[in-house]
Amino acid sequence: MNTPLASKQDPASGPERTQWIQLAVICTANFVVWSGFGAILPYLPVFLQEQAHASVWLIGVVASAYFVGTFAFSAPLGRLSDSVGRKPMIVAGVSFFAVATVLFVSTTHPAWFILFRLLEGIGAAAVTPAGQALVAELTCEGERSRAYGWLTTSQFGGLVAGPVFAWALYGLGGGHGKWAFYSVFLFGSALSALTAIALMILVREPEHARRRRAVKVKHPPYRTLITRPVLAFLVIAASGNFALGVFEVLWSLWLRHLGASVRFVGLTWIAFSVPMLLAWVGGYLADRYSRWALMFSGYTVAGFAWITYGVTRNLVLFLIVNVIEGLAVAWSYPAKQAFFVQVVPERWLGSVQGLEQTCLQAAALIGTLIAPLLYGVLSGYVISLAGAISLFGLVFAAPTLRAEHKRQRARADEQAAVTVHVSSGR
Repeated sequence: MNTPLASKQDPASGPERTQWIQLAVICTANFVVWSGFGAILPYLPVFLQEQAHASVWLIGVVASAYFVGTFAFSAPLGRLSDSVGRKPMIVAGVSFFAVATVLFVSTTHPAWFILFRLLEGIGAAAVTPAGQALVAELTCEGERSRAYGWLTTSQFGGLVAGPVFAWALYGLGGGHGKWAFYSVFLFGSALSALTAIALMILVREPEHARRRRAVKVKHPPYRTLITRPVLAFLVIAASGNFALGVFEVLWSLWLRHLGASVRFVGLTWIAFSVPMLLAWVGGYLADRYSRWALMFSGYTVAGFAWITYGVTRNLVLFLIVNVIEGLAVAWSYPAKQAFFVQVVPERWLGSVQGLEQTCLQAAALIGTLIAPLLYGVLSGYVISLAGAISLFGLVFAAPTLRAEHKRQRARADEQAAVTVHVSSGR
């Protein structure tokens, strides 16, 4: 395994320079879409409970439907993006998300929301693997963490802006009742629709990626693509995203149980998201220092944050830990994304990104289904359990990825030495 599949360079691979203008378009689009997403997510469980009179179990089923869509479609749609290109998948996915979200205002019957969230999940499955692969194709290796850092900053900038907009919209909708919630849902759908139009007009896929797709080759078996390092990333994805499924069902309900207002629930999202605006700093650090160290330190802090959420009843402490967790993700996520790209074959970025999303969403789906059952027995300790599971995943994957990081650094040093030798020979 001295020369894994991921290190075999495609003859048409890699831009000579990072295409920052295109990345700016993508980051702006992500800011807009995540603003709509951030406006909706804190309010949907409360809407289902207070307006649709759904049980906690049914809210869990609604949340799980989103993950069913992403779980079932991420791998095939990511693979499809390797053939047809990233732009068509991204535009189609954002459009699909817009349509699914506007359906939220068509009924208060909770069963319909299972279908609506399923459709949103399919839209996300089209966007995420293709979008992550497109960022990799627009960047050169030495600036890739930076690009993912700016992407993350734009996304969580939207999560900051979304709840702020939602507060105003909730008030304009009357401050209570279903139209207060409907105003938020319509806002999210409109932003997604406008973003799809902008992406269709402005996004240009890089020439080297188009040339690579023009060369028709047989797709390798997935067992070939899942090398030991890729498997380690998939384990981290699954163990960490179980917590996301628990979070979507229980976060708002747990805080409400502790006496928090609906607006305080939105404030917790802001407290987590504002530090994420520093993800661009994390990207700069990851391009200069150890991606492995930044990734694992941040993910470890986040795991302990989740344990804290389940054992505390202090609302002020919730906000403090939200901030700490946001900072941890800001310095770790860009490093993780760029490190993952390093161990993936360039020709099959969409396929492997789709596999990761499948693992992410399968684990989140399990979390959404198990959380309501355990909540009745363990109360908020379910959130602590999710944090412990994420830490176990890190312990499992750490040795493999540490060894892979050392191998990647040694290979980069060898290439740099060869370049210096050739240059001096001239």
